[in-house]
Amino acid sequence: MNLGEKIRYFRKVKNLSQQELSAGICSVPYLSKIENGVTEPSEEIQQHLAAKLDIRLHTINENELIQNYIQLFHSLYQRDYQTAEQQYHSLLNSPSQSVEEDILHKIFKSIYIMMAMENTKEVSSLLDEVAYIDNVIKGEKAFYYLIARGQLSYYLEEFQECFNYLTKAEKLLEEHRFQEWEKGYLLYTIGLTAHKLYKNVVTLEYTNKALEIFEKTYFFKRCADCRVLLATVHLRIKNFEESSKHLLLAETIANSFGDSDHLKGIIYHNLGGIATHKGETEEAIKLYSRSLLAKEKEPLSLKIVTLSALVKSYQVCNDREKGLELINTWIDQLKDNTLFRGYELHFLYHKHLFTHGELNEEAVQFMIKELIPYFEKRNEWIFLSEYYPILGKYFENNQKYKQASMYYNSAIQSMKKMYDFGVTYI
Repeated sequence: MNLGEKIRYFRKVKNLSQQELSAGICSVPYLSKIENGVTEPSEEIQQHLAAKLDIRLHTINENELIQNYIQLFHSLYQRDYQTAEQQYHSLLNSPSQSVEEDILHKIFKSIYIMMAMENTKEVSSLLDEVAYIDNVIKGEKAFYYLIARGQLSYYLEEFQECFNYLTKAEKLLEEHRFQEWEKGYLLYTIGLTAHKLYKNVVTLEYTNKALEIFEKTYFFKRCADCRVLLATVHLRIKNFEESSKHLLLAETIANSFGDSDHLKGIIYHNLGGIATHKGETEEAIKLYSRSLLAKEKEPLSLKIVTLSALVKSYQVCNDREKGLELINTWIDQLKDNTLFRGYELHFLYHKHLFTHGELNEEAVQFMIKELIPYFEKRNEWIFLSEYYPILGKYFENNQKYKQASMYYNSAIQSMKKMYDFGVTYI
């Protein structure tokens, strides 16, 4: 990036017009020539422009600077949020003095907001502001820029886009020297994203690579994360013994740390999933309940999957009283929140069954008008594979064979979609 490009960059960052920046320094046409690289300004004009923009125009020691930012990321990686907060305020609360610093500032501020604050507000705009400076975003900057982009896509549930960003970052591992923990973090995150895309083989490949790095560097909490992720994949393919093995190893790690309730909540949830698929409903209910107890202080977003699984378990064992009690306790918190709309629909469906004991015309109309369209729009084939046959059976029992055939056929198509994604169970 030449001198003129740097001046134009910061003028736009600070929302100044050419007229405002040039006032008292030079003419607007002359500033335009500087920004377009047509002319080289005198040292005096450079100093005046830099002072007005409150920046340095000449390159600083970028390697030293980026290492400070990487230390912040390392604290986030270790989940040492107290240290990360101190580093954040030290690095990111002062105005940037160079283009290089401003780019790093925005990339790592984005990462901090997402990892420490679990928020995406202002992240898109921060990353968009540096996206077009391709000739500056290279090497380690490019690596972390792609990680930040990937994280944002993950939070927005744009998992394929996330996967694309992260695999681009992976290619940089071969071109530049990165530390083992940086490689481990990236490989685990790719595995996690592949899991969201139901790429089971890919998930196993990347997660095992990450696990090898974490074990080698004795980062046991991240080892536990890998074990849980591996367990969920083996659960998908009904390899219950292997899934249980990974979860028990993760539990052993969790018991070694005092602040492991979050991890235990995930472990118990997945053990409940194994019990569910083995038909051990009572055991599943106990494990889901233990998961919720461990997640007691967690936000609803981290409890909702377990709550939904527990509701379904009560449905299986026909415990209508406990099922209704659980739904009525939580359903108001799901309303008017787009993040939880799908779960609200699940709860409303089960609430009807708990209340009436069977599917009736009112519930069927709710499914046709609200529940099915919602999941069809989102291509949620797993849920559609569950609900289509229910409607098919209802219409078959009522001798409406054309409608029954339509929903049975839709169920078959959704199962094919699941197969295409590598999903092997409902």
